[in-house]
Amino acid sequence: MRTPLKILAAALLAGGATAAPAADLIELYEQALATNPTLKQSEYTIEQAKAQKDQAMSKLLPQVSAIGTLSWNRYTQTIPAVTSSVTGKIVTPEHDTTVNYPGTRGVLQARQALFDLPDYLRLQGAGEAVRQTELELEATHMSVAADLVERYFMVLEAADQMSAIQGEKALTEGDMKRIRRMHELQMAPVTDLYEVEAYYQALLTREIEADNARQVGLEKLRELAGVPVESVAPLARDNLPGVPGKMDEWVRDATHNNPALIALEHAIEANSKIIASSRAEHLPQVALQLTETYADNGGFDNRQLSRYTVGSVGMQLSVPIYSGGGIEAAARQAIANYQIAIEKQAQKFREIERETRTAYLDAQAGRARIDSTGREVQAREKARDAQERSYELGVATIVAVLESKKNLLQSRFEQAQARYHYIRSLAALRLWAGSLSRQSLEDTNTWLAKTGKK
Repeated sequence: MRTPLKILAAALLAGGATAAPAADLIELYEQALATNPTLKQSEYTIEQAKAQKDQAMSKLLPQVSAIGTLSWNRYTQTIPAVTSSVTGKIVTPEHDTTVNYPGTRGVLQARQALFDLPDYLRLQGAGEAVRQTELELEATHMSVAADLVERYFMVLEAADQMSAIQGEKALTEGDMKRIRRMHELQMAPVTDLYEVEAYYQALLTREIEADNARQVGLEKLRELAGVPVESVAPLARDNLPGVPGKMDEWVRDATHNNPALIALEHAIEANSKIIASSRAEHLPQVALQLTETYADNGGFDNRQLSRYTVGSVGMQLSVPIYSGGGIEAAARQAIANYQIAIEKQAQKFREIERETRTAYLDAQAGRARIDSTGREVQAREKARDAQERSYELGVATIVAVLESKKNLLQSRFEQAQARYHYIRSLAALRLWAGSLSRQSLEDTNTWLAKTGKK
């Protein structure tokens, strides 16, 4: 697998072509906003909730319907026998008469609810549900931002490991040449050469692992942003700021501002409206009705009648008496949903409080770890230099030198890991506190190297 240095060299040899500029946090965030399926699902959920609200609203608005009927009728009537009053004989026997005729009937009806408490309460509950989905979309935005920060700095952590390994490889190649020359001059045993060669091979193995971690991280960024990501802008700031505020302040902000928690409050309110709506099904409902009827041979049973038009205005009163227990069952279901929403809110409250405290502690420890690992790297560098000097003087073995170099390399890994873990902890802290906004990402983005994009 080609390293970035080889890719750059190949590009220059190919005629001066330049590599694609590295992506930064804001660019990838904008791509995620435009294409991320999770965000799109949340947006459609809002549209779904708004449509349900409009459906509830429609029950309170005028309802107008028109019905037209065109019929072909065959009317058969039995005519009883006619008996002479003088002779008592049948003058006209009983017989049937049949008439064929067309019929037309049209009805235009308008209805306006005047008192419909169940549907009015359902409308209020639907409004709470819309607000719930809007807050859930806000929470999803923050979650995507936090996921982006997590994946982005995982890539940088792997890239830093590769850089440290490649630097160590370059030094070790020089050591191998020097010890091989010393061995040829019988100034160093062959075991020293073997130890250095083994150490070099271990570096190659670790480079493969770090490069694979970087490539996997880039693929994870591709999944989130929806576009190929070849490289990311590196961290350019060494002195990172400390954790702002105190733990209790962060917890207070989280329990008041976290959109997922506020969304559950609206879910509780929506379910309370549904409970009231279900119970209100026992109440009478009043509606105003206006009807205009036109009929031509379209009266009762499509009887053959003269053409007529009837207009009427009336009030309709509906009084539910018994529905087979359906109203009570719906109310019980609504109460159960309400209790479930309350328990979900309590569970979310505990989760947010725990995760906020954990993120704050991780961030505090991470910031201290940056300084600690920095001092460790300095101490390891001194230890390595001392071992190399001792080896040159013949008082230390090559194994001790290589061990000091391994320890230094590992401490450099941990130093980079501490920096990126701290940044991810800050993002997690803002996520749970409900303050991980675009501005937060822009602030973090200023810590990265400029990509040269306009």
